[in-house]
Amino acid sequence: MPISQALTVSGSAVGATVTELLTTSDASFSKVHGYDITTYEKEEGDIDGPFTVAVSVSCGGGGMVWFSSSSFLEDMYNAYSSGANVDLTMNALASLVGESDAMAIRSKSLNYNYLTIRDSTASLLKVAMIGVFPLLYLGIGMGVILRRRRMQSETV
Repeated sequence: MPISQALTVSGSAVGATVTELLTTSDASFSKVHGYDITTYEKEEGDIDGPFTVAVSVSCGGGGMVWFSSSSFLEDMYNAYSSGANVDLTMNALASLVGESDAMAIRSKSLNYNYLTIRDSTASLLKVAMIGVFPLLYLGIGMGVILRRRRMQSETV
């Protein structure tokens, strides 16, 4: 939940139910300087966690789901969770409209991220895989065979 604000969950109002959906770990901390931070490390004055960062509220016949950050739906942050952020949002919306059967893991993307390496690295890998490793294994095999023959001739 990047760039999020901690939510304060206190006593529920009459007839309302507040459920914490996402909370941070005990090792989490909140930076007091907000966007003006100079380091991501914990500093003196930072607030210790855990924090609630998503809640579900139901009252009467209605309800809402509140996430403390909208940035978690951006492509970069969604990719960090392998698409789980969008799944969480879709499942939360499905629960609000009463479709409990609609809660599922969405299909995987068919977009492939290809590994791109430089030509010099590719050449080095070719030499290692085609030349160095086979010769190394051949040398080890010959060493084992010669050692066994020497041991066999000594016992005779």
